[in-house]
Amino acid sequence: MDLTEEQKAKVVAIIEAVDNGKKITDLPSAEGGIEDYKIEVVDITGESKQLNLFNAISIVNKKMAIRRWDETLSTPVGEAFGNIDFLRDLPGVLGLGAYLVKDDRTCRKLDPTNHYKFADGSPAALNGSMGQYMWCWNKHYFSWWKEGNYLYEAVSTEPIDRGECYYIPAGGLSALGAGVMDRTDLTLCSLISDDVRYRGGNNNAAYDDTYRTFLGKAASNIACNTFSTYARKRGIGWEAGWFVARAVSEYLFRIIMGTRNSQAAYNPNKDINGLYQGGLGEGITTVDWGQWTTLNGNYALVPTSAGVELGDACGEASYNIPASDGSSIFKTVKIPVFFGLKNLYGHLWQAIRGIIIDAGVEKSLIYVAPSLYNNYNNDNVTGMTAAGEMARTEAYIKKLSMHKLSCLPTETGGSASTYYGDYNYCNHNSSQGLRCRLAGGRTGNGASAGAFVSYANNAVTHANTYISSPLCFFTEDPIIP
Repeated sequence: MDLTEEQKAKVVAIIEAVDNGKKITDLPSAEGGIEDYKIEVVDITGESKQLNLFNAISIVNKKMAIRRWDETLSTPVGEAFGNIDFLRDLPGVLGLGAYLVKDDRTCRKLDPTNHYKFADGSPAALNGSMGQYMWCWNKHYFSWWKEGNYLYEAVSTEPIDRGECYYIPAGGLSALGAGVMDRTDLTLCSLISDDVRYRGGNNNAAYDDTYRTFLGKAASNIACNTFSTYARKRGIGWEAGWFVARAVSEYLFRIIMGTRNSQAAYNPNKDINGLYQGGLGEGITTVDWGQWTTLNGNYALVPTSAGVELGDACGEASYNIPASDGSSIFKTVKIPVFFGLKNLYGHLWQAIRGIIIDAGVEKSLIYVAPSLYNNYNNDNVTGMTAAGEMARTEAYIKKLSMHKLSCLPTETGGSASTYYGDYNYCNHNSSQGLRCRLAGGRTGNGASAGAFVSYANNAVTHANTYISSPLCFFTEDPIIP
């Protein structure tokens, strides 16, 4: 066919471009700093795009562990991004695992495979005589941000220059996933003991020496604000279920395990990059509510010693719940263990301190305490920091916010196997007032429980048989700007 004059001119231009093409060695040296350089890349759409070379190199080389999720997809599985070596090493870098911590907040590492001895091999007692049995982390930085279709979460030992970056001081949570009460001194503990002084549940001595004994179990049926009072008796830096400590356990789970579905089946095998994959199973959520009620009135089902045998590992520990005859097995349950942290979800609801949700007629506004060291008033939000709005629809979580480390859902519409895989319990359309967050779910919740579930229907004065609160501490005040 005949070409038009315009088409001929384009062909000539193409030929000239080919003839004048240069090898990279023929190009002049770039001027300016590397932060100004741009390169051509082909993105996932197949289109050619520009990319800042300095930012690309920085992400790959910086000591920053990153996972990202494409928000156009419903999969809970995240993509490892950036420095894969640092992500693989993150548990060791942060020193994740169990420690004994004294009231002055000095820590001593336990052996990673046997918590009944210290890392140096000397004997360790988990009964409180040598310190509180805590799951700890080193100081670090956490950030989250959105870029294109992706939501990123990152942890580093250095400040992160993108997104909302928060400094997290060294600290720890009870390694038990619940609180233990010293009934003599009325002090919140984290220890393993069958002594009557630390009787769990509601301190019912009538159950001693029976199949449903509360000895050696977590305490519950105590108001959230009262748990706080008992924890603060240990001194400065101690609390019960402080929201920043809970946030640490939640974002580290997502970043290290690479999934938002904490109840996904446990996979003992790592991926081709040596990274963890999969969840930690259903937890103790599989016990039927009615059976639980009959068994012990919906108090703690498993003793605080269950799961200790896994040390600092990740996995599932089995426990045989005794039946009413005291000799046969009622049910065998699996306890999720995350680097030594037992029952992050699925046993007893965990009362979270430092967050108040102002459930109004039309909006549910989130407020967080800017300081742990300076306590706050549970009766109002004066002096607290606004942290956005939470979703008011009771359904599975689709999106949640890490703004101010609130960890609260902002959009629902997911399912048990998509997005976050956990439920948003919220009755704010029919009931208004100041509310606290409960986290983790309880026995009997099934698939709606998990590491990221939230229950925001109760005031801080609420108490119930299936609600506890884990002891926590920080070596510095975890300030929220």
